[in-house]
Amino acid sequence: MKFRTRLVLTLSAATAVTVASAFGTASYVVERSEERQLDEALRAEAHLEAGEIAGQHGSLHVNNRGGPAADDIGRLKKFAVIYDSEGRVVDITSTFASGAPPFGTVSHPSGSAFDFWYGTDHLRGVFVAIPENQHHTLLLAAPRSDLEKDNEFLRQVMLVAALLSIGFTVLVTWRVVRRLTRGHEAIADAARRVAAGDLGARIALKGGDDEVVQLARDVDEMVRRLAILVEGQQRFVAHAAHELRSPLTSLYGELQLALRRSRTADEYKAAIEEALDSAKRLKALAEDLLALARIGADRDAPQTPVALDEVAKSAAAWVAQEAARRNIDLAIEADGSSVLGHANDLERLLRNLLDNAVRHSPDGGHVRVEAHSEGETVHVTVVDDGPGVPIEDRERVFDPFFRAASERRREGGSGLGLAIVREIARGHGGDVSVEDGPGGRGARFRATLPAAPSA
Repeated sequence: MKFRTRLVLTLSAATAVTVASAFGTASYVVERSEERQLDEALRAEAHLEAGEIAGQHGSLHVNNRGGPAADDIGRLKKFAVIYDSEGRVVDITSTFASGAPPFGTVSHPSGSAFDFWYGTDHLRGVFVAIPENQHHTLLLAAPRSDLEKDNEFLRQVMLVAALLSIGFTVLVTWRVVRRLTRGHEAIADAARRVAAGDLGARIALKGGDDEVVQLARDVDEMVRRLAILVEGQQRFVAHAAHELRSPLTSLYGELQLALRRSRTADEYKAAIEEALDSAKRLKALAEDLLALARIGADRDAPQTPVALDEVAKSAAAWVAQEAARRNIDLAIEADGSSVLGHANDLERLLRNLLDNAVRHSPDGGHVRVEAHSEGETVHVTVVDDGPGVPIEDRERVFDPFFRAASERRREGGSGLGLAIVREIARGHGGDVSVEDGPGGRGARFRATLPAAPSA
């Protein structure tokens, strides 16, 4: 059952119970009030009648006056009997057409009103003693028919009013609940569309309660980010498959070509070297993919202060051989700054930046690593003498497998190094950017990281 339906039914049921209780109580109070009015009229008329009988001389008789006047209709039909001390009838009105009811069946304490049936007539009666003649009692009764008709009419009116009230309440409640839950329905519909794969679904709620509107905006933002994430993952998988296919195709082709016909030892060696080169590229790409997937996996592990000068020296050792082979000057300038994080990840960040700088620097060039703190932020920069990064590519250069037009013919690299750098920097609460080097030459990659708290 829908939430809207449950809410309407609950409110309607609560209203029905309240209305029924209120109308039932009102009906009961009115009925008791009319009955009490009839009882008071009966007692008054009975005492008046008893007084008149006491004033008679000789035999006792009931007068011909009508019964009590309990409402605006006038006097009611009177049923009266005078009983003696033995319960015998002394006098009786003609309304008791079949004779007086036996005294024992109707006897009640004096002044106490009670109900009894006489044939098909439902009567309300009262006994009173006749003054100065204590051996005789008077039973005065009147029909309850008028009272019961009034009560029946009141019940019918109350029932109709209750049904109309409940019906009106259901209608109003349905409209109000529908209006109040319109935003919830829109959110649920958008959630179902997203679950079905439509990442373009949006709620775009314009009006309503502030909380619901804010929730709709939060859900829209969540779906937008989810769409970006899914799109990025799909693009990453497609690029990864493409990048893996190239070395695999090359490796397969070299091995297939080597087996096509008999070759000399030198030819087999050349084919194996080509295959080994493709295997190395494949291994490097797999390692970078694994590293990118593992970034943040140890985020819950305790972080420790990491001295950036030590990390920079370890990272420089990885590229020192290639830098020496190409006569590239590699310098490190650090002021002893520390970052709270994971040493292996930070070393990977610097290693990738240095590897990128060395690969893009000309022979005999310069690569410089700088690490210094400014307040609560540590700046780590790697500067090279390479061609730099065009302005239009400076944001995309950190995307996985992105290569600028000038880099597509260059050998080496998996296309994941800078993507890993960005993920590590963001995982440590910082970020990375690229700008022109000193004098507009080369490139300056700057990683900003939160400084470790001082001891």
